[in-house]
Amino acid sequence: MSTDPIAFPEGIDERHIQPVSGWQHHASPLSLAVFGVVVALALAGMLGHEREWTVQNGATELSVHMPALIRNGEFLEMRIGVESAEAIGELVIGVEQAIWEDMTVNTLIPAATEEASEDGEFRFTFADLAAGTPFLFKVDAQVNPDIFGGNEGIVTVYDGEEPLAEIRVDVGVLP
Repeated sequence: MSTDPIAFPEGIDERHIQPVSGWQHHASPLSLAVFGVVVALALAGMLGHEREWTVQNGATELSVHMPALIRNGEFLEMRIGVESAEAIGELVIGVEQAIWEDMTVNTLIPAATEEASEDGEFRFTFADLAAGTPFLFKVDAQVNPDIFGGNEGIVTVYDGEEPLAEIRVDVGVLP
């Protein structure tokens, strides 16, 4: 066994291998304070939260559930619900193009029998809807990184070409 002193690489010496004491031994309290602030902001809903908009127009109720505040780059779910006390001959859901500006739509469930882009909105045509039957249209999307501030627009439910109910929704987008 050799008793020669240890040869350290250039720039490293004995003080670098000594035990650490004092504040240097523990994590900085500043990191704990920053983490606490982030948790408090999240619990207060300032880093993102969802909302449900609902409107009743005559026999038709339209609801939209989606984030009211979200960060860019995140995935979101938009649920559009329709229920009517009267039968709807040809259910059509219109989503104003401005709502999905700079968003990537990944999934639409159920699939529409027809899709169109007209009069500044995306229109999705479904079969007839019996009176009192709830209908749920689910959209999965992702907020593209170039959005800042948010998007807003109108969601409309139609019977063919006749508007039955509409509601303005908005989503705020944080960096």
